[in-house]
Amino acid sequence: METEEYSIGTSIKVVLAEQERSEAWLARKVHCDPGNFNRMLKKRSIDTDLLRRISLVMGYNFVSEFAHVVEKQLQEQREE
Repeated sequence: METEEYSIGTSIKVVLAEQERSEAWLARKVHCDPGNFNRMLKKRSIDTDLLRRISLVMGYNFVSEFAHVVEKQLQEQREE
């Protein structure tokens, strides 16, 4: 995914699909209202503590993925 287009919500949805789980399932696991959770996944950003909890529940390190995106953007910035 291009760094300019990166959306953590989209990334979460992709991993949910790979794990054959629903957004409602994840919302329940992280103690969020499913409606609010669905709206949150449409955003490009997310609260870091919620991202940590989602990572733990799903067994996928979204924090590391996001850090990789930031590192790539920093590298691109240095090259300009």
